[in-house]
Amino acid sequence: RLRRGPVRQSDSGPPDDTAVTLQPTSLSGHDVLIGYGRVGSLIGQALAKRGMKILVIETSDDGVEKARQDGAEVIVGNAADSEILTAANVASARRLFVTIPEPFEAGQAVQQARSANPKLDILARAHSNAAVDHLNKLGANLVVLGESEIADRMLERAQGKNGGS
Repeated sequence: RLRRGPVRQSDSGPPDDTAVTLQPTSLSGHDVLIGYGRVGSLIGQALAKRGMKILVIETSDDGVEKARQDGAEVIVGNAADSEILTAANVASARRLFVTIPEPFEAGQAVQQARSANPKLDILARAHSNAAVDHLNKLGANLVVLGESEIADRMLERAQGKNGGS
C-alpha cells in the first residue's frame, strides 16, 4: 500500500513495529492538525479547499486514510510524543490545530509545540472548563469549548431573528 508523507517505516527486513524510523516532513509554513476525526476532518477539508499545506498527526487507520484522501501529509503516531511533533516540523509551522478530545495528550502537544515555536498560533478544543484553563495555561492562543460555542451560536441566531430581544 502506497504511503504519502512522512511515516514510520522499517529500516530493513520484514515489517517489525519495533524497528522503525520516523521521517520528518519537509513542509514549512504549514498547518498541523492533531486528530482527523469529526472536528479535525472538517478543518482539514476546509484548509485543503483553500490550497493550504497540511500535515496531520493521527493514530486511527480511518483517520489516516481520510486525511490522505483529503491531500494531507500524515504522520502516524501520538502527538504527545516529542519526536512526532519534531517530525511534523512544528518549529516552522504557522498554525497548530489540536482537535483531539483527550486533555492530557492535548496539553502535552500544546506545551511542547509552544516550546518549539513561541510564535505558533495554537487553536485547541476542550470538553470542560478545566480543560480550557489547562490548555490556555500551557500556551494555546484559542481554546474552544464546544457547548459554549453552540450556545453562543444559537443565541446569535435568536437575537438576530428577534431584533436583539
